[in-house]
Amino acid sequence: MHHGPPIAGSDQVSREPAASLNGRPPARARWWRDPYLIVAVPVGLWALLVTLQHTWVSDFLLHLATVNTLARDLWSPADPMVGAASGSPYYSPYTVLLGLIKAATGAPARTVLEAAGLANVGLLLFALRRFCRNLGRGPLVAALALVFALLLWGIDPVPWSGFLGLYSVSWTMSYPSLIGTALMLLVWDAFLRHRARPEGVGAVATVALLGTLVVLIHPFTAVNMVIGLIAFVLADPRATLRARPLHLAIGAVVAFVLVMVWPWSDVSTLFGAAGSFDAIHKVLLTDVVKDGGLATYGLALVGLPALVTGGRRPLGRELQILFVLAVAVVALGAAVGSYGLARVIPVAMLPLHLALASYLAERAKGWTVYAAVTLVACCVGLYGESGGLIRAYWGDAGPATLRAWGAPPPAPSYDRVLKGIRPGEVVITDDLTVARLVNARGADTVAPAWPYPFVDEDVRARDTTAFFATGTAPLDRLAIADRYGVTCAIVTRGRAVLKPDALPGFTADARLSHPRAVRLCRD
Repeated sequence: MHHGPPIAGSDQVSREPAASLNGRPPARARWWRDPYLIVAVPVGLWALLVTLQHTWVSDFLLHLATVNTLARDLWSPADPMVGAASGSPYYSPYTVLLGLIKAATGAPARTVLEAAGLANVGLLLFALRRFCRNLGRGPLVAALALVFALLLWGIDPVPWSGFLGLYSVSWTMSYPSLIGTALMLLVWDAFLRHRARPEGVGAVATVALLGTLVVLIHPFTAVNMVIGLIAFVLADPRATLRARPLHLAIGAVVAFVLVMVWPWSDVSTLFGAAGSFDAIHKVLLTDVVKDGGLATYGLALVGLPALVTGGRRPLGRELQILFVLAVAVVALGAAVGSYGLARVIPVAMLPLHLALASYLAERAKGWTVYAAVTLVACCVGLYGESGGLIRAYWGDAGPATLRAWGAPPPAPSYDRVLKGIRPGEVVITDDLTVARLVNARGADTVAPAWPYPFVDEDVRARDTTAFFATGTAPLDRLAIADRYGVTCAIVTRGRAVLKPDALPGFTADARLSHPRAVRLCRD
């Protein structure tokens, strides 16, 4: 609404820039003086240096397998581990897009996934700044929030999907969880904008479409997204009721329909299989219980006073409720043994980081004891996250240096024994690392190399154990190979299979020998 020119002598005139009083428009602030860019640009360069080292382990290999499988058969792919199940929860819009890019360009899956990681970091930086506008105080809030989100965890941080510490992001920047987190922040921002000014359906459409993507790309992050939306509603229910709730309800229905008609996977199957993923998440709660979480998460507690006293600051009440809800969900998971709920921990940490950023930005012109304590905590956090820093210089660091800085040394290379493994082949191996490397090449294994309750995991694991066991008869071993269509066996420990006539029809190839592994293939 236009209010006309300011009245001479009013407070508004006193706050106008001097240049405007002379009839000239105020000079725009130099972009290099933007506090957020001062922090975000080095973070982007750091991500680029980490990427250029090309050193990835663990779930990166699973996402390589996913992209390779989709590039080979985009419309009806089998699962990326054993090739037995139809579709897979890993076939999200994110990975389908990457598979399409690989198929269209012919670029290696690793290159596509690494480039996606850089794009994910860029999107996260954009999303965090956009969401922090709801906290007021300009770009300084976003700059401080980014620093705190990367550093204020603990001296022994967890490198886990969805965790925003510097060390964790150095490994997970190309994972679906990072783009899921960025989209979650954009969904929250769109909801808050709609709640503040319910005009049109643009913000509601953003919530529905981006929310759909979050559910399909990373269901764990979708849980966090919903917790945040509930917190925002509880913080100001009257504003939500004024924000045309019918539009929001329609948006929710649209999002539900889009999720259910996604052709590459059935998200509903995850609800029945959720318990199968609990075991791998138990360590997250163990870290909280063993020392109160101080070593892993303790530095974030420096933001607790700002959170507790920040109810009157912009979004202060929302952050308080978000923190309480997230802590309650994690506690419930620990109480009932549903350890997968520990994936809510990042949403319990985020309000501490954001509230602290809002508090210090409000008092930016005055040095306080609180700011000094926060600075010390950030220095300690930088030491704790130093494993992420050294990841940018991995190629020049020896194993001893890497261990000293908290970063594990590179996994041993099995390139020679894996040479010639083609997409679609089936390999049986007694080593988990080798199995994951096989999947990363687009080939299948007999037993899943990651938890995957959508196939008969126990039966496949028993057959793999029996295949390499000393007492297994040669014909029984061959029957297992025939049952799964095995083309090659890679042996690291079960040497019984290497004895003459132990595996009829398979021959060891001396050209593919390796100090730690031997490969046998069908004649």
